[in-house]
Amino acid sequence: MPTETVALGPPTTLIQNVAYALPPRAGRIHALAAIEISVDGSAWDTLTGSETVGADVASGFVRCTSANTIAIFKPY
Repeated sequence: MPTETVALGPPTTLIQNVAYALPPRAGRIHALAAIEISVDGSAWDTLTGSETVGADVASGFVRCTSANTIAIFKPY
């Protein structure tokens, strides 16, 4: 099954425990709950609380352990 990509701009609802590819450029992520990010899709770091609002992310992957809505914006 191919990996779905999160688009830059519009909010995206994540399905629980499904990895999504981040856009191929840097962006600022905004999430409603804790999320996990990874550069390789196997080692995951958790962003919680205020870290999920305005965290800068680059190419890699994102997932959430619960259903969640995120948005990726141009950082500057």
